[in-house]
Amino acid sequence: MSTNELIVSILCTVVGYALVSWLLNRGGRHGQEPRPEAPVPPSSAPPTPAPRSGEAPWHQVLGVSPNATRTEIASAYRSLISQYHPDKVARLGAEIRAVAERKSAELNRAYEQALSSRPVFP
Repeated sequence: MSTNELIVSILCTVVGYALVSWLLNRGGRHGQEPRPEAPVPPSSAPPTPAPRSGEAPWHQVLGVSPNATRTEIASAYRSLISQYHPDKVARLGAEIRAVAERKSAELNRAYEQALSSRPVFP
């Protein structure tokens, strides 16, 4: 591995770690708890977004109950995305990468829909 490749690898690792840490902490400083959001009363909770035509509902995509908790949703998402992430098949054929990218996009959409339909504090 050349020096340039090593530097780029280290830089990407550091930037990736910082980005993931920021996303997990919602922009909070490392080591601090993120500020809790105000709970949404059940009567004013946003309705579950309807899936696009031809798409399965988020709970079917993630393989969970429609009444699943945020923890169950996150666990199912992590399990599935680890199987279908495009980086897992980066060295395989273009067709396989395309399938992985489509499945990852579907999982990401379902996860976002699931979280937007759930209150922050159950």
